[in-house]
Amino acid sequence: MFFVPRVNVIESDEGFSVEVLGQTGVRYTEGARAVFVDSEVLAVASSGLVIYESSIKQWDAPFSGDIDVVTRKAIVKNIRRAFSFRGLEIEVME
Repeated sequence: MFFVPRVNVIESDEGFSVEVLGQTGVRYTEGARAVFVDSEVLAVASSGLVIYESSIKQWDAPFSGDIDVVTRKAIVKNIRRAFSFRGLEIEVME
């Protein structure tokens, strides 16, 4: 289940949240860990946002470990689900 606790934030009861930081970034948070995801707002397209999967590399400090491929795919899936809750589709680029 998803809910919107404040503007630009979508939270899941599964323990993660997605925050749109502006036109070029999304913060994905899972428990105490977070990662910045490069993104762009699209002016002319069927979706409103594109995220760059390749930017999901390391958790922010102090959890600065590498993010493996399986976790990266799960993060992308969770971001997609959060936006879908708001009725928005996203594009994912490598």
